[in-house]
Amino acid sequence: EIQQQRAAQKMMQVFNQIKPNDMHHSPRFLDVSLALWHTNGQWLTIERNLNGNFRKYNNNTGEEIAPCCSLEDMLLAFSHWTYEYTRREMLVLDIQGVGDKLTDPTVIMGDDQNCNRGEMLFGPDNLGDVAISAFLQKHSCNFCCRRLGLKDLRRHPDSCENSSEAELMSGKEERDSDGNAM
Repeated sequence: EIQQQRAAQKMMQVFNQIKPNDMHHSPRFLDVSLALWHTNGQWLTIERNLNGNFRKYNNNTGEEIAPCCSLEDMLLAFSHWTYEYTRREMLVLDIQGVGDKLTDPTVIMGDDQNCNRGEMLFGPDNLGDVAISAFLQKHSCNFCCRRLGLKDLRRHPDSCENSSEAELMSGKEERDSDGNAM
């Protein structure tokens, strides 16, 4: 849990530095600490208590709320941004909290990246390629995605492959039925 929260914190710090000035919110993930409960020898994670209307903006299977304000648009765009920022290797989902104070995110890594390290990183909530595929299908790009220069995932779910194929095809000449260049 701490590993996920710290990874999400670092990405959110970068996001807040590079986002356009007209995106006025500066969300952040709470600091989390590890404590040993001496009476039973259990390790616990602790963080500041959040007071207010707790909201879950998306979950680790790519489901999203229908955003009703600029903060919610931004938080959903943040998930999309993390996928592009990490060159499609990680995705921060399970965005939740009170307003712009966030907690308990899930960091998703594709199955290939997990296998290369010999173990499942970021714990059992990391649903790997299944979660990434679901996010790619379910995410609705919004104003913030466009302001960040992110591509619409539904039109270009794997923009690397699509752009490579397009470049290859643009270099090929069309030929008529006799094989002559047109």
